[in-house]
Amino acid sequence: MVVVAVAGGSGDLGRLVVDALLKRGGHEVYVLSRKVPEEVNLRLSPITGRQYGSIIQTDYSSEEDLAKLFTEHNVHTVICTLGVDFESASDVQIRLIRAADKASSVKRFIPSEFNIDYDLGDDILPYPEKRFHQAARRELEKTSLEFTYIYVGMFMDYYGVPYIETHLRPLPGWFDEVNNTVTVSGDGNAYCVMSYTKDVARYTALALELDQWPKVLKIMASRLTENQLVGLIEKNLGRKLTVEYVSVEEMRNSRTSLLESGDPFAENFPGGAEQLSALMVDIGTSMALGAYDFESSEGLDLIAAFDGKTEPPLRIEQLIEKAWNGR
Repeated sequence: MVVVAVAGGSGDLGRLVVDALLKRGGHEVYVLSRKVPEEVNLRLSPITGRQYGSIIQTDYSSEEDLAKLFTEHNVHTVICTLGVDFESASDVQIRLIRAADKASSVKRFIPSEFNIDYDLGDDILPYPEKRFHQAARRELEKTSLEFTYIYVGMFMDYYGVPYIETHLRPLPGWFDEVNNTVTVSGDGNAYCVMSYTKDVARYTALALELDQWPKVLKIMASRLTENQLVGLIEKNLGRKLTVEYVSVEEMRNSRTSLLESGDPFAENFPGGAEQLSALMVDIGTSMALGAYDFESSEGLDLIAAFDGKTEPPLRIEQLIEKAWNGR
C-alpha cells in the first residue's frame, strides 16, 4: 500500500488509471491538477484510515514546490499521463521527474509513454515528437528512481469509436463509415499490437504490486495486421469495404495536408490540422514499418504476469464485434 500521485489524472487516460487504482484498492491516490473543482470528493485512506482530499493543486512551474508537495503528501509513486507531444508539456514532465528525485518519499516513477519504444530509429519510427519522450527517458536515467516504460501499442478504442465505451475521441482518416471506405498503411501486412485503454489502466495499476520493475512492461491484448483488422470489420458489418492502400512514400508526402483546417478534432492540438495530419501520417508510417510490433522485444508481459489474478483483457475481435456487428 503506497501513496500515488497521477499527473494528468483528470485526462482521457489519467482518469482511467485513477479509477483502476481505486478499484484495485490499497493505495492513497491523488490527482495533480492545475485547477481544483468546486466539489472535491473525500476518500478514506487505506493507509492512515483518515479522509483526504484527492486533488493536489499545482501549476507545475517549480521543481522545488513539486518536491515539497510530494514530500508533504508522502507520495511514493508518481505516474505521468500527460500528453507530452509538445514542448511545454514535455518540460512539465521533466520537472516532475526532477522533483520526484528530490523528494525523499518518492521511490518510483512511470513516465507518460503508453505506446511503443520511443528510442527506435527514424527508419522505423519517423516521429519527430518522440524527442520529448526521449528527453524524459534520459532524465530518468540520471535519477535514483525506479522507473519503467509501459508499451501498449495502438489504443484499440480508435477502431470502435463511436460505438464503444471510451474517453478517446475519434482519429479521422482511417475508416469512413459513411462512404464505406478504409485507408490502410503500406501493404497492410505489418503486425501491430493493440490494447484497450481500460485494460491499459488496469494493468498499470497492477504493475504497482510488482516487487521490482524491469525497464519495460508490455501490455499486448491483441496482435494483428491492418488487413486482418479490415477483415474483422467486414465480417461484422456483413459487407465488403473499399480499401485504399497508401504507401509510406505517399504518406510522407501528405504529412501536413491530410486534413482540412476546420476539422473539429484538430482543435485538440496546439498546431491544429497541420499537427494532427502529421501525427496521423507518422502513426500510419510507423505501423507500416513495424514499429508497433514489439511482441518479441525485451520486457515483462503484464498480461501473462497477472494471468489468473485479474480478468483477461478485451481482445480486438471482441471490440470489433461490439462496435460493428450488424451495422
